[in-house]
Amino acid sequence: MSSLRIVCFIVFLFTVSSATISSLRYTAKLELDNKMSNEELIGHHEAQSLSECAATCQRDRGFFGYNPTLKKCRTHKKTFTTGMSDDTGWRYYFPAFLPSDCKELRDNDYDKSDVYDIYPYGTKSIPVKVHCNMDIMGGGWTAIQKRFDGSVSFDRNWTDYKNGFGEPEQEVWIGNDLIHQLTKENTSSLYVTITLQNGTTLYEMYGGFSVSDEAGKYQIFLAGPATGTLGDSMLATGNPTRDLSGMFFSTPGRENDSYSGNCAGYSDARGGWWFNYCHQAFLNGPWSPGSWFRPWYPTVTSGTSVKATTLMVRRN
Repeated sequence: MSSLRIVCFIVFLFTVSSATISSLRYTAKLELDNKMSNEELIGHHEAQSLSECAATCQRDRGFFGYNPTLKKCRTHKKTFTTGMSDDTGWRYYFPAFLPSDCKELRDNDYDKSDVYDIYPYGTKSIPVKVHCNMDIMGGGWTAIQKRFDGSVSFDRNWTDYKNGFGEPEQEVWIGNDLIHQLTKENTSSLYVTITLQNGTTLYEMYGGFSVSDEAGKYQIFLAGPATGTLGDSMLATGNPTRDLSGMFFSTPGRENDSYSGNCAGYSDARGGWWFNYCHQAFLNGPWSPGSWFRPWYPTVTSGTSVKATTLMVRRN
């Protein structure tokens, strides 16, 4: 093995505050020592230590250089190998591996539930920040939806649901394009939770879940087994007018349901979702008390009972 390959596998672990992105392992690329580049530069930061620099870089995008003499940190959007000039004292660090989802992080011993950078579009793409649950059912779950205080409106148009909105550490819909990317291989499970006002958390897990691309109108595919304490309200076995599997995504401005009206446009069900005729499960309804109809019928009949919800996916 060449000396270049050896230095690329020098790995260390930073401990980062839970207020920032969770720590990743980094490798030092010694062949870039004492170099400087302005390619894809995000900016300069003061940093008293390498760990502080790593924490700052994780908030930005993931690749960074540190100069311990100057106590300076430089963060970059992507790997750079050209346009380098001499500049004494700098060393550059890169993530030791670029996880495609939370499952890959968990498989590599990241066991803390937190916000992480993942690379679902490939290692040469810009990372995406998501919340990973590393506690439930062995961990490795990527949150595609989180709600807990109504601070983010889910009464959004098609483009908002396509691209995502909110923040992963707060309330969020990560975006239908990203949900498709994470589930397109048809090898994922879906985990649903509803926390009631009394603090009780109920769940339902579906053994099969995927979402098509925008050309396919983000069609949802669900399969059993469906197990948990919520009861199955998405497959709705025996009730073809409420079964959501095979349904297209709808928003208030774009109707793709089976009903004569616009399920996503009614005041008590206003928000993006996979509607049929119209629904027995709908977790993106209006947060206003009494205005959210059938979040998860018959277990949860009104939004007044709901304290928090999550939707999470994981590769099987």
